[in-house]
Amino acid sequence: MITIEVDKKTCAGDGKCVELCPMHILKMNEAKVPEFVPGGGETCINCGHCFAFCPRGSISLSTMDVKDAVRLDYAKLPYPEQVERLLKGRRSIRTYKDEPVTKEQIEKLLDIARYAPSGINRQPVSWAVVTGKDKIQELSGLIVEWIRELLEAKNQMALSFRFDRLVKAWESGEDLICRKAPCIVIAYGIKDDPMVPQSCTIAATYLELAAFGFGLGACWAGYVNMAINMSEKVRKFVGLSSHATCGAVMMIGHPKYRYSRIPLRNPAQVSWK
Repeated sequence: MITIEVDKKTCAGDGKCVELCPMHILKMNEAKVPEFVPGGGETCINCGHCFAFCPRGSISLSTMDVKDAVRLDYAKLPYPEQVERLLKGRRSIRTYKDEPVTKEQIEKLLDIARYAPSGINRQPVSWAVVTGKDKIQELSGLIVEWIRELLEAKNQMALSFRFDRLVKAWESGEDLICRKAPCIVIAYGIKDDPMVPQSCTIAATYLELAAFGFGLGACWAGYVNMAINMSEKVRKFVGLSSHATCGAVMMIGHPKYRYSRIPLRNPAQVSWK
């Protein structure tokens, strides 16, 4: 159960935190101080909206202390033009320098990605990281072995996706599975949790954009994702249990080349009602 504590001396008593609560479990008491409605502590999803909003820092939760929180300075946020350049300028990076990504760099990206939104603040995403040339080459090799089995069985997905190209490339010394990326990051969760797939996708998107913002390159590794969910050998290799489902896989590395301009895209197809 979550508890709330309010500094009565600094609280403005304006009830804005009550209005902002997504679960509607706050009320203003007779002293004009916010408090949980009966049962609110059990219903609270620990989103921190009330905690994050209060300009005076009057609200603390049993899970969050104002002393540990970073003050949000809007003056330090990027301008709209900068946000636009970041989002439009992002590229899927498939060619990497022969340079490792440090554990500290990955930890920084994951620290950002954990702030991605999830339904009722479930935060169902866990992460697995594979690093090192030998490990990633072994991973690609296992996936090629799995692909060969699919092709031999005339699996329709493997045939329609032309998985034979991946095998031929591998045999010629080219890795189209992991692209010789120095790091593979896997977002996963409990298989039976319906919120896991979209939560993993959103968190991985945060990860990819953060990587670009920090000068790294990222690319969605769809073949690895499929293999983890369909091959017992691959799933065990990356350390996922049979109760887990992989929601997204990202290749991370230092870009070998930098792009010079933003390519064109089709206009947004919008239906207004």
